[in-house]
Amino acid sequence: MIRSLFSGALVGILSASTLVAQAQQAGNETSFRFNGEAFTITRAAQVNVNKLVAFARPSLSCEGSCLSPMSAAEGVTTIGELDVMSFMTEQVATGSGLILDARMPEQRAVGFIPASVSVPVPTMAADNPYRVDILRALGAKTAAGVSNFSGAVELVIFDAGPGTTDAQRLISTLLDSGYPAEKVKYYRGGMQVWTALGLTTQETPS
Repeated sequence: MIRSLFSGALVGILSASTLVAQAQQAGNETSFRFNGEAFTITRAAQVNVNKLVAFARPSLSCEGSCLSPMSAAEGVTTIGELDVMSFMTEQVATGSGLILDARMPEQRAVGFIPASVSVPVPTMAADNPYRVDILRALGAKTAAGVSNFSGAVELVIFDAGPGTTDAQRLISTLLDSGYPAEKVKYYRGGMQVWTALGLTTQETPS
């Protein structure tokens, strides 16, 4: 299972090498290109209640209350929706940043933030032999077992929202691997808040 999770994550990340730098942001609308595809984030007049209910369900990976902290880790900035949209136009569109979805594939299938890449928490576990390949895909260089993150891309990491801790756990494993905290941002609102605000979501083609 780890291998299949890794494969999907790595393919998505590596495809980002074909990014086209073209983006614009006006008010609450953001347009940009990622992996050769055009995306526009807008705010709908009506909220998709069914999706909102689905994202609000407790994650199976949670134990206890699973309420996420406001701060994921020391040195990691917590951001809001406008910050995510700015990141799309300034980092994602230019190839200097990626948005990572920490949820499991079955959760992501319900919907996700456009242009985000699936990197479920288990893919970054210390015992996953492919973890080093994921780090390389994120821009780290590894030699003789030592990783250099000077060329690593900036990241925004999210999950279902304040009622789960997948993003926090993914951030933790990345930091444990040596990823610089200043290159990681935490979107705590996740899919719950993103959907509640009527912002554009994307679904995996069936």
